[in-house]
Amino acid sequence: MKRLCHAVLAAVLAAGMVGASGTEALAAGSPLPIKAVVASADDGNVPANTLDNNLDTRWSAEGDGVWIQYDLGSAQTVGSVSIAWHKGDTRRDTFDVELSGDGSSWTPVLTRKASSGSTLGLQNYDFSDSSGRYVRIVGHGNTVNNWTSITEATVNGADGGGGGTCDYPADVLDLKNWYIGLPIGEPEKPKNVEQPQLATYSIDPWFRATEDCTAVQFRAAVNGVTTSGSSYPRSELREMSGSAKASWSSTSGTHTMVIDQAITALPKEKPDIVAGQIHGGSDDLSVFRLEGSKLYVTDEDEKHTLLTDKYVLGTRFQAKFEVSDGKIRAYYNGALKATISKNFSTGYFKAGAYTQANCSKSSPCNESNYGEVKIYGLTVTHTGNQAPGRTVNVANSTQLQNAFSGAQAGDRIVLADGQYKIGKLSGKNGTASQPITVVAANRGKAVINDGQLEVANSSYVTFEGLKWTNKTTLKITSSNNVRLTRNHFRLAEESSLKWVLIGGANSHHNRIDHNLFEEKHQLGNFITIDGSDTQQSQHDLIDHNHFRNIGPRAQNEMEAIRVGWSEISQSSGFTVIESNLFENCDGDPEIISVKSNDNTVRYNTFRTSQGTLSHRHGNRGTLNGNFFLGEGKAGTGGIRIYGQDHKIYNNYFEGLTGTGHDAALQVDGGDVDTSGALNAHWRVYRATVVNNTFVNNVSNIEVGANYNLAPVDSTIADNVVTGSQGKLFNERKVPVNMTYAGNIGWPTGSATVGVTNGVRTVDPLLARDGSVHRLGAGSPAIDAGSGGHPFVTDDMDGQARVGSVDAGADEHSSSGVTRGPLTAADVGPDAA
Repeated sequence: MKRLCHAVLAAVLAAGMVGASGTEALAAGSPLPIKAVVASADDGNVPANTLDNNLDTRWSAEGDGVWIQYDLGSAQTVGSVSIAWHKGDTRRDTFDVELSGDGSSWTPVLTRKASSGSTLGLQNYDFSDSSGRYVRIVGHGNTVNNWTSITEATVNGADGGGGGTCDYPADVLDLKNWYIGLPIGEPEKPKNVEQPQLATYSIDPWFRATEDCTAVQFRAAVNGVTTSGSSYPRSELREMSGSAKASWSSTSGTHTMVIDQAITALPKEKPDIVAGQIHGGSDDLSVFRLEGSKLYVTDEDEKHTLLTDKYVLGTRFQAKFEVSDGKIRAYYNGALKATISKNFSTGYFKAGAYTQANCSKSSPCNESNYGEVKIYGLTVTHTGNQAPGRTVNVANSTQLQNAFSGAQAGDRIVLADGQYKIGKLSGKNGTASQPITVVAANRGKAVINDGQLEVANSSYVTFEGLKWTNKTTLKITSSNNVRLTRNHFRLAEESSLKWVLIGGANSHHNRIDHNLFEEKHQLGNFITIDGSDTQQSQHDLIDHNHFRNIGPRAQNEMEAIRVGWSEISQSSGFTVIESNLFENCDGDPEIISVKSNDNTVRYNTFRTSQGTLSHRHGNRGTLNGNFFLGEGKAGTGGIRIYGQDHKIYNNYFEGLTGTGHDAALQVDGGDVDTSGALNAHWRVYRATVVNNTFVNNVSNIEVGANYNLAPVDSTIADNVVTGSQGKLFNERKVPVNMTYAGNIGWPTGSATVGVTNGVRTVDPLLARDGSVHRLGAGSPAIDAGSGGHPFVTDDMDGQARVGSVDAGADEHSSSGVTRGPLTAADVGPDAA
């Protein structure tokens, strides 16, 4: 992407830029000078990156409500902001804009706006000209995850305008935790639209933003499609909790919905409509219901309280439900009007137009006869702790499956010692505070020896402390926040078998941690992360597991872990594999095979394992802080990469015997360039290999050993390499525009340095310290690094890099060591 200066950006603005809805926005005022920028948090991508005229850098922070703040130096008249979003062409961000004169009192000027999802460039967001010194952008995540990431931003002066455009209801209301049910579709199968599709969905006249962008119109005609459980049509939002259907209890926590709305049309002959309700189980519990001019709050099907008998269509009013302590409290225009005692555990809110008429009760039977509601504002909050869940004790397979069938948020399903056949768990949703937990009463004593577990379309489910000896794949399908922890996997394989498989559409944020995987001797992986046909499962975490004894060596399909696959390799996974121990993992040339974008493999230890950590497909991988300890075993390797923009740093390689594909580090050649077959070896571009240490390997750093296209524009810097044979820096193929800087090479025996430019030949004075070598006192590697790599903030031991950077993976320091090579005591079911 080209680097743009603010003058060019201003010119783009003057010419007309993409607006918040993807259409052209009104011309913005001139960009105002920004004196300073700060943020509530960042992940190393700092707020100053939004002002560097570079769309390749960004500020990023995770969480709802994170913010970035710009100081104009003095009070200015502000008319709009222009924001370029990271990955703004594939996802939509939700955000607020606030102004302040003193940095403490804030006035919102834009609330719950959404980006277009169609461009990487600047998008202009207009509002009424207002005065302020400080401008704050508050992020509420995006349609893929809970991060806010901005590449560039400008604050623009007065433009005489005030508004902007909107193409979708989500441009007006925050619909992140809703889906819409519509009065169209097949009989008894009305169309539902969920996130992320809802963020860019509109259908006129049933569900659309009003022309002035102040409200969302909900319309349901009497001839509309209905659900199988209702006789009446609706255009109505149903509350969600992320990707799961919301379900909460009236007896724990406080649950509130506030609707700023106007009822604007009623069906003929039976002029009734519901405009906001609390639902539980299969029926409504309380609703705001208009019958002609009489507006009621109901208790189930009974009219409980008359709010007004003179309601005029189009009159805007506030409807509020507050639920706590087993009571529903209904407010009308801020005044408490009804209190209804009711205990329920499967509650959720609905908002929109639920027309209480159909063709048998109202004519004409066509689209001109409808109920309609316009919603100007909609908020839902849940506060307070949820009540403790149930404990369900099971002692046999039938009881286990019954517990699965009846599982609800907060359940703790406890398996007595014994053997079990397991089945499918589908459509079950816990919450972050009340997960569904399936746990052994005594770790390792509840044994799954038959059946197949598939967790499908579920969320916040944990399986803990079980022993798995069955013969089928454990599947996590189209689910999120599923956790496998402190289990022992030793499956009874008879043929090729994947042991744990994460896949399906909308899979994300699953975790596999503190497990033992051992004795795999058929094709297949211990863990496979797939996804849909186009998108890998995202934000999954694999940590603190012990993987051991997989083999004998196969040509393919026997990796310990595979992340992604060729056909979805251009999608981003954001998978993190960290703090795992791999011992005698000899099944495949690739111990870990990464085949997608934006993944991280860090802090792992590979002991006496044949093969490599291979970034086989995909770009922007981060491989750091890993320990590769071969102990002289044949075929042991380190890291091998293909693709673009990888970072390899703070890794330690010792006693590895592999060469070529299995070299300690192979920055390999490719057989396609920047396009080609997805299963090919894509040429390396812009790899950054810095601050690694290599000790006594048969082959250390190799460049381009295989295939015909040499790496391009890559950097090998600040590494320490010692060895007694071959070339320490071995260009098997001459790279294009390779940069060497700040490296130290120390050949002994028959070894040579190989590359002399950017490599200093000097003894680094490494000293044995436990199972690794670290810099000794007086080492010439101390303060000898070329630096310039801001992502290298600590070393392989977790010690901060301060002052001038030391060469190699170790920073000579007296501070405490927080990481190091892992042993069996550090990982698996019994680790602390």
